[in-house]
Amino acid sequence: MIRLIASDLDGTLLDARGQLPEGAFDRIRRLKEKGILFAAASGRQYGNLQRLFFPVRQEMAFLCENGAYIVAGEKRQSSLFPRAMAEEIIRDILGAGMELLISTPETSYLLSSGSKAYTDDIVYRLRNTATIIDDPFAFADSYIKLSGFHPESVAERAVPLQKKWQGQLHVDIAGAKWLDFTLANKGQGMRALSDALGVPLAEIAAFGDQYNDLSMLKIVGHPYLMDTAPAGLKEKGFAPCRSVLETIDQILENT
Repeated sequence: MIRLIASDLDGTLLDARGQLPEGAFDRIRRLKEKGILFAAASGRQYGNLQRLFFPVRQEMAFLCENGAYIVAGEKRQSSLFPRAMAEEIIRDILGAGMELLISTPETSYLLSSGSKAYTDDIVYRLRNTATIIDDPFAFADSYIKLSGFHPESVAERAVPLQKKWQGQLHVDIAGAKWLDFTLANKGQGMRALSDALGVPLAEIAAFGDQYNDLSMLKIVGHPYLMDTAPAGLKEKGFAPCRSVLETIDQILENT
């Protein structure tokens, strides 16, 4: 029995243009009619997801910022960085030559010194709620995720940072160009969502395609891995998936 379906977005549910596939809203409504709630499980911010799923936003749940911010109806939960730790991570990101993204429950902060192409992508393509700042240390706020971006690859830059912060927080490669720092991961976020909704993990299906999805896929009863996932993830034995919507249709047929 499945009562909740959670899906990663980029590389999983979204198409090659970064858009929801045709019929996604219809599937979410049909799932709700069958007593199955849909949840977006993404590294994206809540404001971004609200706009992306606007027609059905009140009929679903949200696991945002890689699990650092959970929204299930009126229930909200966030995992906040201590100020000193956040500032050290910001220095690490900038020192590694990456663009910086500071995430809070309300907005994303971008540096005015960042590249125009990067800023435009966050604001106009991703459509994040964003605030441009000059100094990342000149304000006090609730840090829930810190991210580094590089237009080529973050893989080599990630290694020393993952070693430095191992055991203290989660440092996950989220696609080839992003490195995310959080105190929670998608697995912890899924546990929080499970508790908030009263849905056992065994009755949850989840879809993912990257290493930041692994903690979520490992704990749910019905994990699906996209065919495009890295070879290392395919060795984990998760059910293969070519299309999230096609698999949802199969679940609907069998419910």
